Amino acid sequence: MPRTATATADAVPEPGPESGVRPDIIRAATRVFSERGYHAASMTEIAEAVGMRKPSLYHHVRKKEDPLFAIPAAQIAALLAEPLAVSSASTSPADKVRELLHLTMRFIARNRDGVAVFLSERHAVTGERWQALVVKRDLYERMVSQIVTEGRSTGEFADLPPELVAKALLGMANWAYTWFRQDGPMTADEVGEVFAAIALRGLVAR
Repeated sequence: MPRTATATADAVPEPGPESGVRPDIIRAATRVFSERGYHAASMTEIAEAVGMRKPSLYHHVRKKEDPLFAIPAAQIAALLAEPLAVSSASTSPADKVRELLHLTMRFIARNRDGVAVFLSERHAVTGERWQALVVKRDLYERMVSQIVTEGRSTGEFADLPPELVAKALLGMANWAYTWFRQDGPMTADEVGEVFAAIALRGLVAR
């Protein structure tokens, strides 16, 4: 069965200017944090994974939280690009929900380790950095919520609270990082289609 994406740590999106961390350091930290966990991992392990000495690593990052922040900062920026186009398209709300679930599953397939690090270690990101991530996370949720609101206003969707529906849809897809595998029985798009079928059976007005 063909696969539409390759899930490797090397697929980490390029970091945005808000992180300022080199892509190779982000990739190395993603691998190390995914394998060891953030709290158990050390800067020495990250340096070795990059192929540099620990003192040299400190020329690029001040502390271990720097690459931890850079991982989701790069991913969220990449994740937001395509859904923005979907949410503003002229297609039906049902088609938008379907496409968003496909996009989310493709993203998780390409970046499973990074998604795992962010969702399992997110509480280790603190202060203004965490708030910056929350702003972008909330933007994604609002896009989904607006699609649900659109479907409800046109009568295509049932009268359900859009914010709660958005959290349910994203939670269903995001949790796939714990079990989805590229060599599994279904592709990311096939899983996305199953998620869409489940979601739309509950959303579409009858």
